[in-house]
Amino acid sequence: MSAGYVAALYSKERTAAAVQRKLCEIGGLMLETGLKYVGNLSMQVAGECKWEQATDMSVFERMLSEISATYINLSTTDLKKVLRKDFVRLSQALGVDGCILYIREEDRGKVQVMRPFVWFFDEYQESNKPLREWLEKGPTINSEDFHCLFNTWNMGKPSPWTLPDGLPKEAIKEKQSLTNNAVKSTLGVPISFAGSLGGVINVSTTVSCRVWPKSFVPRLRLFGEVFVNAIMRKKSEEKLQEAFYEIKELKERFEADYLYLKEEIEGGYDLEGIVGKSRALKKILLKVKLVAPTDVTVLILGETSTGKGLIARAVHDLSGRGERPLIQVNCAALAPNIIESELFGHEKGAFTGATARRLGRFETAKGTTLFLDEIGDLPLELQPKLLRVLEGGEFERMGGDETMHTDVRLIAATSRDLAREVAEGRFRSDLWYRLNIFPIVIPPLRDRLDDIPLFVQHFVWKYSMGLKRKIRSIPTETIKILQSYSWPGNIRELSNVIERAVITNSCGNLRVEIPRHHENDNTGEKIKPLNDYEREYILNVLKKTDWRIKGAGGAAQLLDINPETLRSRMKKLDIKRSTLAI
Repeated sequence: MSAGYVAALYSKERTAAAVQRKLCEIGGLMLETGLKYVGNLSMQVAGECKWEQATDMSVFERMLSEISATYINLSTTDLKKVLRKDFVRLSQALGVDGCILYIREEDRGKVQVMRPFVWFFDEYQESNKPLREWLEKGPTINSEDFHCLFNTWNMGKPSPWTLPDGLPKEAIKEKQSLTNNAVKSTLGVPISFAGSLGGVINVSTTVSCRVWPKSFVPRLRLFGEVFVNAIMRKKSEEKLQEAFYEIKELKERFEADYLYLKEEIEGGYDLEGIVGKSRALKKILLKVKLVAPTDVTVLILGETSTGKGLIARAVHDLSGRGERPLIQVNCAALAPNIIESELFGHEKGAFTGATARRLGRFETAKGTTLFLDEIGDLPLELQPKLLRVLEGGEFERMGGDETMHTDVRLIAATSRDLAREVAEGRFRSDLWYRLNIFPIVIPPLRDRLDDIPLFVQHFVWKYSMGLKRKIRSIPTETIKILQSYSWPGNIRELSNVIERAVITNSCGNLRVEIPRHHENDNTGEKIKPLNDYEREYILNVLKKTDWRIKGAGGAAQLLDINPETLRSRMKKLDIKRSTLAI
């Protein structure tokens, strides 16, 4: 280029910046056309109109067709790698140093945010070090900082800049970004998606300045639409997959809740409320109200049939998890070889008969409350696994190695003296300390004599309705007789006595018959251990039913307990017969 032409530029434009811009325009056109200028400005004009000759239209259309076809069945996992390859191909065809595709993220308030997919020629060249370091941080741009760019793009207009100095005065951030990252010239073309700005395809030069012919814009837009649609499809698929897994998890949870509630209803679970007005019960209910809103583990202690299950339900119902069902497991009613599967689930093939994967109660109870009744009967070898769930919410299914996570509020109950169990090596001390955060001790019925009249009224109403018997009155003498008895079987035994009284009623007034072997309990005779009373009571019922356990009129029905629970109690109390009628 002649010195005279440069001098002419100075005399016409009068500023060095204007001369620099004009030189960059000419240099850019030389790159586009491949022409060698020797000072004849007419050659520049000829080259500016002939960009299509340098990039043959058939070649361009073939490349667009090939790239478009690539994304039709492209796996979303391969998208980023293929995008980068196509950015290289497009950049080489257009004679630029780099290509960035900005994709619009969700709006943060009123601020639009865009995240880039980036390729730049020779990223590791020393002159590109600032740009490389910036790109490695995975930067986003937002409409708050780059308002000039976003205003242009939101109007659907391209942003062709030959020099950073050519940007408007208000584009301070944009100018600073281009200067810091050694970008000479840049062209951004907005891409519409679903009626709004979906992304921007941007090409840049870092070695020399560049003038952007108008023919660049529609061609870049075509490529940008292919890229943006591919990425938006990927994002839509990811959202659909997330929604699918969320729906699947909710479906499994609802199915588990439904099956559990169905089992509870079919098993005849007693949903009656808590009965009583004694001072001891009021203290218990005060503790329940205090602890229920928290997620603290609760340990309920008390003799058999004192109402531990009802207190557990009250804690759950008053908690933030009360809308979900209370999941229950009776550790004493399950054989040691199946309790692990019941609690933690198992994988297919984990043991003989495991024909399918099964969710355990800790998975079923995710987001709700799990009530472990008779926790003192939990096998010693399973106690570390329970402790791990309580400490970190983690466990593995039987036969599996995947660590599962759960969010469960635990309520445990036992009729055993756990402190003694720990001392005798049958219960882990660390699990005992972890469970004993908030103990609730339920007194036996013999220490709640004020509640007996209310229990009697409750059971008379319940069994009268079921048996279609009419009880006109409950004599005071009957209440006194009931209050004079020690009730080793607690509320369950009282319930059975009232049920028998309703069945045998003949005059409309409630008359009760206290079991003979307990008639002299308050006369100074030595009281037998609770297990002896329970053993005798179960034996009497079994003899009455001719040792039939299940079915209508069976011992389990008379005792109002699950048949498996009865079998477990028989084994524990060493109640045997040569042949049991099942």
